[in-house]
Amino acid sequence: MTGFERDSDKADSTGRRPHSRMRLSSVVCTVALLILVIQSVTGQEAPFTRITVGPVATDGGDSTGVAWGDYDQDGYLDLFVSNFGTPRNFLYHNNQDGTFTRVDSAPITTDIMTAEGCVWADFDNDGDLDLFVSVGLGANDVLYRNGGGGVFTRLTNSPPVQSGGNSRGCAWADFDNDGWVDLFVANEKSQNNFLFHNDGGNGFTRILTGAIATDRGNSFGCCWADYDNDGYQDLFVANNGVRSFLYHNEGNGTFLKIATGAIVTNIANSAGCAWGDYDNDGFLDLFVANLGQKNFLYHNNGDGSFTLIRDSGIGQEASYSWGGAWADFDNDGHLDLFVANGQPNGTGVKDFLYRNRGDGTFEKLTLGSLVNDSSAGDGCAWGDYNNDGFVDLFVTNLNGQNNFLYRNNGNSNHWLTIQCEGRISNRSAIGTRIELTAEIAGALVRQIREVSAGSGYGSQNSLLVHFGVGQTTNILGLRIRWPSGIVQDLANLRVDQRLILREPSRFRPNCRIEQGVFKAEFQGGPHSTYDVEVSEDFSTWTLLMPLTNAGSPASFEDVLTTPAGSRFYRVKERN
Repeated sequence: MTGFERDSDKADSTGRRPHSRMRLSSVVCTVALLILVIQSVTGQEAPFTRITVGPVATDGGDSTGVAWGDYDQDGYLDLFVSNFGTPRNFLYHNNQDGTFTRVDSAPITTDIMTAEGCVWADFDNDGDLDLFVSVGLGANDVLYRNGGGGVFTRLTNSPPVQSGGNSRGCAWADFDNDGWVDLFVANEKSQNNFLFHNDGGNGFTRILTGAIATDRGNSFGCCWADYDNDGYQDLFVANNGVRSFLYHNEGNGTFLKIATGAIVTNIANSAGCAWGDYDNDGFLDLFVANLGQKNFLYHNNGDGSFTLIRDSGIGQEASYSWGGAWADFDNDGHLDLFVANGQPNGTGVKDFLYRNRGDGTFEKLTLGSLVNDSSAGDGCAWGDYNNDGFVDLFVTNLNGQNNFLYRNNGNSNHWLTIQCEGRISNRSAIGTRIELTAEIAGALVRQIREVSAGSGYGSQNSLLVHFGVGQTTNILGLRIRWPSGIVQDLANLRVDQRLILREPSRFRPNCRIEQGVFKAEFQGGPHSTYDVEVSEDFSTWTLLMPLTNAGSPASFEDVLTTPAGSRFYRVKERN
């Protein structure tokens, strides 16, 4: 690397040099043999093809984080890759034909920094994804505002970019459910971690009180999730060499630090973390990636406690695991797990891919390039870049090694992809929980997902929610719980589609009648226009007035000319 160094060339507690970032008769018998071969391949080998052409596959760097996001809203996932010093960060635009073009002219790729993590979110609720990049070595972090169509401006006057932290991981979440995404940044070297509250899209305020803001650790990875299903986002922080942190969101803007249980008392060289409901019991479980030690899988007991699972197939062997990412890569209705590994001396190792057997245990796959390529892995993230319904994988590598893009070749299983757009909740819909019910392989299966922005080690899966449903062709039910508290229920959905869901508007609870005048408050999406309509028979509707709502409650009145109880109101958003 040119022009950037860590504090020294001496290996740190992670084991790698700080400045060199890793990581049937005769006929019958013939057919029977063929069947056995097919079963062996489909039961063991992961159906991935490594892409070897194009800049996305041939750019070598000192790559750390990776984040999938459709920054220009063309319906195809683009890709950002952070680099630790040189070369500059990478932004790849999806050409919609399976290839990518590297963007070289925007500040987002011309700025030089010792970048660690990267996460997309629409922090100003204007409909375009913005990007945060965490930066190490005590430098200021970076926030790029998307002005539309991928025109990015680097912000210079907001607390997240005047932090001077030793930043590693980063993650967005609307922790107080006020409709604007907030930001957490994990710092190493016993520096306080950062929690920034979003002040309505115009800036951020750094939170300075509470354990979440005053704890000093050696924090690498971080990830938000509602682990107790109370509607508020909780936070796990992976620490290297000291206890990790788990903070329960109390729902009033404060957090309770959890002090008991293996999830916070086990001390390891932890680097990455990822939430996912691997056993489909309705509660999110946690994977923790460890450096030079066995990894951890914690089962959520559903009562606020967790159990370390030792016999699932995950965590049976030690490697230098930096990050992990959950996804149902084979669309069978059960979350699988990928783990990115990288040695401290930069020599290649193999990454891990665990297939979920559907009984609480996992099979470690050993065939295919995905688990046999020589890796110096660091970050990893899943995203369906070719829109075929099967999630693909990107893995970053350190020390000048080419990064890996693996295309999922798919199978005959069906799927559903959901794109959520918050209107009262934050525009990116981060924190939205989706529950899908379908009959899979003769059993009624309930799967849950949350829209998440940041996990693993400084990386981010696509904001699109992906479900595999096996051979079923009908999804019985879909329940969407938005951060605002609004709940939608859909039934009998067809498979193999991308479903775009916009959060519905709602009347606020203080609708009232005062001196013969009906008064109501309404909340909808920012920058939207609505028609308020009235009816006396719930059949014929008449326009009362148009209403423009900029994200905060808007009010309207109607002088009643009929007895109370025989007049109805509805609000419709204009297309």
